[in-house]
Amino acid sequence: MIRKNDVLPPVILFLLVVGFFYNMSASVQEFIVIAVLTALLMLTAYLTRHYYMTDRNSLKQSIISICISFIKFTIFYVAVNELTGFSLDYKFFVLFFSALLIWTLWEKLHLTKLEKGVLVLTLLSILGMRYYDAAVTTPATAVQFYRSELGEITSFENMQDLLMEDYREELTLEDFRDLEPYLQQPPLRYNQPALLEFKDGQMVMLEVSREDSDKPLRISSIELLPEKVASYFRHYPLEIERQADYPQGNEGDGVIIESRGAFVSRASFYQERDWYERLISVFGKKEVWDELWEELDGLQAPEGPIRGSGTNKDGYLEFRFYEDWEVDQEVLDEIYAVFKNRASEHGITDLPVVFKWH
Repeated sequence: MIRKNDVLPPVILFLLVVGFFYNMSASVQEFIVIAVLTALLMLTAYLTRHYYMTDRNSLKQSIISICISFIKFTIFYVAVNELTGFSLDYKFFVLFFSALLIWTLWEKLHLTKLEKGVLVLTLLSILGMRYYDAAVTTPATAVQFYRSELGEITSFENMQDLLMEDYREELTLEDFRDLEPYLQQPPLRYNQPALLEFKDGQMVMLEVSREDSDKPLRISSIELLPEKVASYFRHYPLEIERQADYPQGNEGDGVIIESRGAFVSRASFYQERDWYERLISVFGKKEVWDELWEELDGLQAPEGPIRGSGTNKDGYLEFRFYEDWEVDQEVLDEIYAVFKNRASEHGITDLPVVFKWH
């Protein structure tokens, strides 16, 4: 039977971990990935506790349980880093599980004072090495520096504190005002090395380095890239790109009768979403379709060949015909003309439409 005291700690830990990442300005997609990974971690921890730790007084089971947890946290660390780009402090995991292992030995073994002293010195050695290496390893990359340091910038003076001495005169107040909107939001994607691309297409180049090996990272250069340079590195276009081809060149798909108009060929997630919302704003209401079908009287089922129609999530309109219908180009032309004219009235040119077999 599951007890309340067994469930409450994992739930609290889950909320703390997810809340931590939420405050790190994670995107919606990153936040969902992290929440799922954290939930899986909590679930496996619960299963280990209840199905392996059958004897809470067993030293062997306690040590193996700690090792299992360390392995799971290592997998969690790698998964978060690979799927979201967040780089956690792995040394903290090592420190925590080392301390937990030492505490377990302390509690379950009958140790002499000398032996207890060895355990204490072991823990102090681990702590000492952590702080010894802290200046070298945290943060270690320009992206980590952007996440951990620039998000706290509130003024030009704060920014100057993070600049290297030789660069402080080069970054003007006007430069800071241009950069300021991008210091408080996560970039759309990361380029390597340290080229940050944002939703509106602007790109920020960030370079960090250390004045001395024992000093923290500081900015050696940060600026909005000129368009001539940014266009070379930009992954997504400033404007959504469309071409007169069915998505991904699937014209040979067996269910496709014909396609018309220009389809989205290259765009960011935000641009694709905005494009779909534009289509929905025009063709998202039943009243609009009813009105257009009145102009196309007799084409809908049951008396007509069209069995279904609507707005596809990939950003185009689709019409599905009965399989025994003999293709009539005049009918296709008439349907496309009616819907294309309505789209043109709302600023949508080359309306993408796919005619399919049902």
